[in-house]
Amino acid sequence: MRTSILLGCLALALVGWVRPAASGTLDANSIHETVFPSGLRLVVREAHGADLAAVQVWIKAGGFLEDQTTSGHAHVIEHLVFKGTQRRGPGAIDEEIESLGGELTATTEKDWTMYGTTVASQHALHVIDVLGDALRHPRFQTSDFQAEKPLILEEVAEGRAEPEHVVTDVLFRQAFQHHPYARDARGSPTVINHLNLDSLKAYFGKYYTAPNTTVVVVGDVQSAAVERQVRTAFGAETPAASKPSLKLPDPEIACQSPRRQVLETPFDTAFIGLAFPAPAVTTGPDVYATDILVTLLEHVPYGRLPAALRGKVAGLKATFETRRQPGLLTIIAQTNPTDLDEVEKTLRTELQRLIDQPPTAQEIDFTRRQLVGSFVGDNETFSGQAGSLGFYAAIDRWQFATAYLDNVRKVTPEQVQATIKKYISLDHSCTVVLQPRQPGSRPAPPTITTLRPGKGHRS
Repeated sequence: MRTSILLGCLALALVGWVRPAASGTLDANSIHETVFPSGLRLVVREAHGADLAAVQVWIKAGGFLEDQTTSGHAHVIEHLVFKGTQRRGPGAIDEEIESLGGELTATTEKDWTMYGTTVASQHALHVIDVLGDALRHPRFQTSDFQAEKPLILEEVAEGRAEPEHVVTDVLFRQAFQHHPYARDARGSPTVINHLNLDSLKAYFGKYYTAPNTTVVVVGDVQSAAVERQVRTAFGAETPAASKPSLKLPDPEIACQSPRRQVLETPFDTAFIGLAFPAPAVTTGPDVYATDILVTLLEHVPYGRLPAALRGKVAGLKATFETRRQPGLLTIIAQTNPTDLDEVEKTLRTELQRLIDQPPTAQEIDFTRRQLVGSFVGDNETFSGQAGSLGFYAAIDRWQFATAYLDNVRKVTPEQVQATIKKYISLDHSCTVVLQPRQPGSRPAPPTITTLRPGKGHRS
């Protein structure tokens, strides 16, 4: 588990794996960065241990730039950019990459969008040409959208059929009353069903710009050759038309008012989810301490929550994804319906104990070793390294990744305790309970309780 990087976004066509430098770190001295006149940023790490290269394009566009009328635009764009350009007809882009032994992968999230693949290094420059063409000259034709719309809507529906996703989605909607983080990055079915391609093109033209884009290449490549190809494929020598500006929504601290929601679902097991405010990437020390905190809570079999709930839960997950703006720390447990009350009570008791009794230095040291080992493991592949660099470049700076281990090692027990007191409060939390629907019963409306600060829910 690495809480500061979304692991799902890094599952990119792993063609074998290769270890990085012996230290297991992303050495900043091994990374070459170029900022072109267009504002496009290129990050290259030469690593010649295997004949592979990961090529990824990270864009500062996602759910955080959408509103009720554009919800899902980034997700739709993800599906349409590979449908063809003036140079490449329908299906040609996927076929071209597959002929090189790769598989195009794209992911849209709240804070970013990523496109990429991993191929034999001799094909890296070819991949750059394809991605540059696809992301600069997409067709966005009505026929392509109509053909792709059922798949897009199916992905939206799939999220609503996954219990963990449902809990997470409701927690975000509870936690954020105004911020776009409240919305699912997959989008609104209503908006997607009535999507106007002119609106989509305007969104693309506004946000999928060179200053909002970082190309990341890691592997057996030559930096100079990569730079030349990116300059050509992405038109990077053309100066930006105006000074880049990415207007962020007003930040919102999550769970200002504690809220609790109970839902009856068709799932055959029960789930309990808790959420708390979490730091933004710009609050670096709090991010490192929160990563340690989440690892301390969840890491099996030594984490505090699995130990306290042993035999009572079928699964438990604590998650904190570092975000551009203040985000959310979530805890989700799966259990039997008959154990729901006891599990919720135990979760709250353990969290309160964590607030009242600081973790020991030994506990922090052990947890830190687990987190460091997880980060090193995540960066054993070229795609993992590119994902780490690109992820942080999209929400802040790629240097966050190269300095990550040193900063985690500096975190003291006192910093962890201060972070716990700053963000973990039962008076500033959100709660979601999923209960199986009784056979033959009609769906019950959700019950929502807004709790006054200082009057936190007690089970």
